[in-house]
Amino acid sequence: MSVTKQPIDFLIYLLLFGSAIFVNKYVLSVLKFTYPTIFQGWQTFVGGILLRVLLSNKCLSVSATELDKPGFISLLPSFLFFSAGIVASSKALANLSVPMFLCLQNSLGAVLYLVDVAPSFRMAGPIPLLACLTTIGTAVSAVLSDIDMTFSDSPYFWMMVNLACMAVQALHSKIADARYTDVDRLYFSYVFSVVVLAPVSLYLEEAFEVLHFPHAMRYDFYAGCLLSGILGLFLNLSSMKVRKQNLFSIVDATGRLFTSVLALATFNDVTSLTVKILIGINLLSGVFVPIPIAHSPEEPDEMMEPLTEGA
Repeated sequence: MSVTKQPIDFLIYLLLFGSAIFVNKYVLSVLKFTYPTIFQGWQTFVGGILLRVLLSNKCLSVSATELDKPGFISLLPSFLFFSAGIVASSKALANLSVPMFLCLQNSLGAVLYLVDVAPSFRMAGPIPLLACLTTIGTAVSAVLSDIDMTFSDSPYFWMMVNLACMAVQALHSKIADARYTDVDRLYFSYVFSVVVLAPVSLYLEEAFEVLHFPHAMRYDFYAGCLLSGILGLFLNLSSMKVRKQNLFSIVDATGRLFTSVLALATFNDVTSLTVKILIGINLLSGVFVPIPIAHSPEEPDEMMEPLTEGA
């Protein structure tokens, strides 16, 4: 990637990140569309079709690899945890403030970094280690200061499920079939999620309950649902492109910080001052936490450029 293109690529990533969070929060919390299997099934349906179009028209610098039986077996854990993770993420974001949601996501990056440098921490500098411990500590403290200790169907429970699924996906990507790029895994995860979430929505009766959704005829509802799928796809593609850059961890953490500040001015937030201070420390310390990189070794850097002949 050209150095001169990095600021533009980072800016695109930040805009996509903030937009995706705000659109999802609006649909889930403001419109109260609390049917995660339907919402995420729709997102993956839109994202899967759009990604298929991009691949078919060679708009990306990678081509799709056919999914054979060994590849399916190798990637199946990733498919399962991807589907479970996005549903849990919707249930968490619907009831958590955006700053708390991003604060807890920050803790996952810190944990993965510590796992990446273990068992010998000599490869890690004191500042990243301190930042990791601060990030994890403040996230735990923020939850304990705000949590309903019954924990019954709590958004924190679903956030834990989401973080666990994301962690397993990140670790599994290191041992998955190397023939498949990140784009391949994303596309097949989309297809798998659509196939799985459709019958699950029927089993949980969400497909019938959604017929009585009071805002079903509002234009902002349709626009939000459509945008959530489009923004989710392009955010994933943008992340694949820029996360290999040295400054990505700083840019990503800064984006979470600014998104949280904007969210405080946009959405209703009843979080106590103590929790807000802990979240602020968490988001600031996240700037100094390096992000472990896990990607396919053959995957090109120029993700969004067209395929060249012979590629």
